[in-house]
Amino acid sequence: MVRGSSKSLKGFAVAVGLTVAAITLWGFSHRLYASLLPGLGTAFALTPAQSDMARSAIALGYFLMCLPAAFISRNLGYKIGMLFGLGTFAVGMFLVYPAVERHSLAFFLISATVIGSGLAILEVTALPLVVFLGRRETACQRMSLAEAVSPLGAVVALYMGPKILASTAATPHDLVLLLSTVGVAAIVLAFVTEMVPFPSVATARTVPGESTLASFRPPLRIKRFRYAGAAGFLCLFAQIVIASSAPQFSRSAMPSLGPDGAQMVLMGCYSALGIGRLVGPLVMRWIAPLRLTILFAAAAAICSVVSVVASGPAVIAAVLGTCFFMAIVLPTIFADAILDLGEMAKSATAVMMFVAFTGTGAFALLTVVWTPAILPWIMLLPALCFVAVAAIAFALKQNEPAVRAALD
Repeated sequence: MVRGSSKSLKGFAVAVGLTVAAITLWGFSHRLYASLLPGLGTAFALTPAQSDMARSAIALGYFLMCLPAAFISRNLGYKIGMLFGLGTFAVGMFLVYPAVERHSLAFFLISATVIGSGLAILEVTALPLVVFLGRRETACQRMSLAEAVSPLGAVVALYMGPKILASTAATPHDLVLLLSTVGVAAIVLAFVTEMVPFPSVATARTVPGESTLASFRPPLRIKRFRYAGAAGFLCLFAQIVIASSAPQFSRSAMPSLGPDGAQMVLMGCYSALGIGRLVGPLVMRWIAPLRLTILFAAAAAICSVVSVVASGPAVIAAVLGTCFFMAIVLPTIFADAILDLGEMAKSATAVMMFVAFTGTGAFALLTVVWTPAILPWIMLLPALCFVAVAAIAFALKQNEPAVRAALD
């Protein structure tokens, strides 16, 4: 009996490890592609508008595949969904080669869309699997820890990208080779994942005949899930604002930083995000996840405001503090939202990711009215988001006893 339990625990650990590896690849490759895009843009002689199209193509892939990914996870299981996401992502990476060889902008945009589609499938299938691979009581901690490696992978990509582009020997084909290597890594990870047996929760499929389209409605009828979806939108919007504006915002507060210093600030933001997701689960041993989410969201709002009213190095410290405190907010709310949904969690995840993804569209609208005069005040937007998220987390916490009673 002890041997069986030990083997079961080992199987869960390996499954969690491979799932976390997929999430790490997601964070690394997403940022690496963005870092190398200027070099690829030069190879294609892209105009600023065309560069924006290339950047938006990945977002288009997310938009197209977030909801359809539920069909994969429901009918094939989480594990097959991960394999499908890794494979699609790898194909997108490989398509960059013919795009460069043919000097085809259309081919390049297609490859970026396929990459985004693969990343969307991977996110919709891998994240909920982390929630269910283990004890219910530690799901929020597990989710935060799993997502800690994603920003740390982004830090590596942020460091590598500019170094590669600054190399005088680097050619467009070198960039293609690097992206193709990442694609090969995805294939290798998919192969290893396929060979390793996963717990039954990873391979469970929906009863044949149940409509995936109809499965999107039941989660939306749950008030708690709707609150969590709104919080997810606000969190992702705040993160996008910070990630997109932190370098310029820091330079406006400290002109002496320079471009390299601003890049270091962005790396510091991702590092703080990763560290926060490592520290948060430890604190959850003494403070309940939703209670800690309220405190951290409030602290992130305060740091955002301080970054606007402060000056000098205090601005950088406040921005990094915002990233640290916002780290656990989205993973915790996501885990709490799907934890008790059972089979509905597959469609609910797709809906929540799609709703959160619209935060990208909201930011795109913000860039339309963007002016230099807005920059010194831009961090007030995340502050407002985190105040609202703290209020939503408080409402979820108040509703928690009723949810637990219904389960009992």
